[in-house]
Amino acid sequence: MTRDKLAILPLRHHRVDVDELQAPRTIKPFGPKATRFIRRHPSRDALVNILNGAVRSSKTWAVIVKLLTWMAYGWWPGGIGLITGASKTTIRTNMLNFMFEWIGDDLYSYNSQSGQLLLFGHPFLVCGASDERSYKFIKGSTVGVWLGDEVTETPESFFNMAVSRLSLPDSVAWLTTNPASPLHYLKDEWIDDEDKIAKGDVWSETYTLDDNPNIDEDKKEQLKRSFTGVFWQRNIAGLWVVAEGAIYRDVMSPANLYNDTTRPIGLHSPGGHVARYVPIDVGTVNAMAMLDVYDDGEVLWVDDEYYWDSQVENRQKTNGEYADDFQAKFCIEGQERTWPTSVIVDPSAASFKVELLARGIATQDAVNDVLEGIRRVSAMLARRLIRIHERCKNLRRELEIYAWDEAKTKIGVELPVKSNDHACDALRYLIATRVNVWRIAA
Repeated sequence: MTRDKLAILPLRHHRVDVDELQAPRTIKPFGPKATRFIRRHPSRDALVNILNGAVRSSKTWAVIVKLLTWMAYGWWPGGIGLITGASKTTIRTNMLNFMFEWIGDDLYSYNSQSGQLLLFGHPFLVCGASDERSYKFIKGSTVGVWLGDEVTETPESFFNMAVSRLSLPDSVAWLTTNPASPLHYLKDEWIDDEDKIAKGDVWSETYTLDDNPNIDEDKKEQLKRSFTGVFWQRNIAGLWVVAEGAIYRDVMSPANLYNDTTRPIGLHSPGGHVARYVPIDVGTVNAMAMLDVYDDGEVLWVDDEYYWDSQVENRQKTNGEYADDFQAKFCIEGQERTWPTSVIVDPSAASFKVELLARGIATQDAVNDVLEGIRRVSAMLARRLIRIHERCKNLRRELEIYAWDEAKTKIGVELPVKSNDHACDALRYLIATRVNVWRIAA
């Protein structure tokens, strides 16, 4: 089949003609933007093509179907294919599982350890691209097609190396991402670079939830409830906005607080809650923060706190002393309070975890994804799914002053200021580790 004929093959009624792929199931209809992108022959694409915008707006779906459809029709630019994301695990979840289900077992083989993938008889490399060292995986390669998932999480060194590997006449990159800071290199140096656009080096398009016809209104509303503030602007509205100022101040209110009078009756008893958690942010020079949290299945009740700031107290405590304090505060026999269901600890605090284990107290490593954790805490605070006892003065103080690091924001890196954040971090550890994202939106 000739290249000209490939360019006019129909995709019937906004559906991919999957008969050519012997697909095990029918592909649902695409919106007009995704349909135009899929139908456009790769030779008419820019060198770098970026689909950006809201979550669940069909961006990743579109690039997967475009790749598989045109490969099934015989298109291949030469070299190797490259598929990237935050990690091999996320790539498998976000992209490969769908690809493998769609085309069937006969048309691919995949080694998950090496990342070597054979697709329609053509070689691909699957690799995580989450840190500055990742570029070494593709150094020296000649890449014909690059599928990149969530490329705002890809370091600039890897991105530039991958683009430089697109050296064949028909090489092309199809990339997806949710928006980040407008100062991010992807926005500043590619999406908004008029010279690159004019030369055909880059093309981009913004997608919203309304661009995916398979998302019903109830699901859209559920997704919108999962985000607040800057996260809502980026992941729902599809805007590239700066994360600046206080992180939680705008979503905190007196409705997030309670006291002994307004606490639910029987919350401390086994029948009053589903689980009791003690998340811990371990500090030696910095403050040690532990929270006593009761989960009733809907709301998290932060009922008490332990906070020792060695700089304020002018004395550092040992791991043994902190473990003594933990037992005295949270594990007293005969009290109304039950023992913790789970003790969730800063994953880097190896020696403190060993100390607790020696006392028969098992721990769970916290999930330490900072931005995702902040997003979940922010959404739960806004929806009053976190209630904080008035006596937790250190947690309340930190939530009020927790802020983005302006110096890092100016260079496109978004992280909170690393001070007055210890109780905040403990709360984030709990929610990122034990609270499912869909519970937040329910």
